[in-house]
Amino acid sequence: MRAVLLLCAVVLAGCTLRGGDLAKPAVAGAGANPITGDAVEVSTLAAPGAADAAVAAPNPAASAAPTAVAVAPPVAEEPAPVVLPQELACLKKGGQWAAAGNAASKACVQRTKDGGKFCRKESDCDGYCLATSNTCAPVTPLFGCNDILQDNGVRVTLCID
Repeated sequence: MRAVLLLCAVVLAGCTLRGGDLAKPAVAGAGANPITGDAVEVSTLAAPGAADAAVAAPNPAASAAPTAVAVAPPVAEEPAPVVLPQELACLKKGGQWAAAGNAASKACVQRTKDGGKFCRKESDCDGYCLATSNTCAPVTPLFGCNDILQDNGVRVTLCID
């Protein structure tokens, strides 16, 4: 503890013993710039209110001319998106209208009631029985190529685009 106090005392003593020009407050505009070595240039600001008076003075030529007001063009409202009857029917059934496969078309994708449940054949599920996991598919229809178990339990690859 004494060593820490002694160290603090030495550091503080060093700060106060520097003396010279560093201990004196700097006077603006006097002497050289300590960073670049060049003389510091000092300038004065205009008196407060002088700049405001120049701005506030009316221009007689400007007051004679009529002023034009810029009016922004009216903003056109975006038309409501077109909702297809198939999309409405899908949403009413609880499905989601989404991109389908590799085509640019859309289809109704619905969650199955038994998604993730163990299965041995297609009739065990609302949708398809996935062969790789022996579980019911979480959604229907399944797009892309998927290995499924048919109703007779035979494994096949089903591709829907």
